[in-house]
Amino acid sequence: MRITVRGGAVALGVAAAAFLAGCVSEPAPAPVIAAPAVSSDQLLGKWGLVSYHRDSDRERTIKEAKAQCNKPYVITKGPNGGVMMNLADQPEKSELVLKAGKDGVTYLGPPGDAGTADDREISNIDANSFTTIWVDPDNAARYGTMVYERCGKKA
Repeated sequence: MRITVRGGAVALGVAAAAFLAGCVSEPAPAPVIAAPAVSSDQLLGKWGLVSYHRDSDRERTIKEAKAQCNKPYVITKGPNGGVMMNLADQPEKSELVLKAGKDGVTYLGPPGDAGTADDREISNIDANSFTTIWVDPDNAARYGTMVYERCGKKA
């Protein structure tokens, strides 16, 4: 079989293109971020609110939170579908939204990226309680782990 120069050049070009195609990488897909594991409707209502700084105080704090229902912390619906709550050191409530972090954690904070300093991480949530801790270490040290216990059972 005789390969002409022209045929050899075409074959070489095809081989080089195939080789280079294998070297070209496609951009990595963007990380898939799931929806928050909590809905804003789950947070609406009246809550007994207390915080603790040592994990050994958690059970006692839950009981104390239930006792705070005589002066509940009220979470209402925000005008844009979020919830109205206080940010650290802010006397007026702001609309906060639920955000899913890349790590699968649900955050509560102002609109924007998840896991920023003004956010709280939500954990231990069920129909009648939830726990938050501030992302910002200074806020977490001052406010502790916050326990919300629903005043009355959710219907």
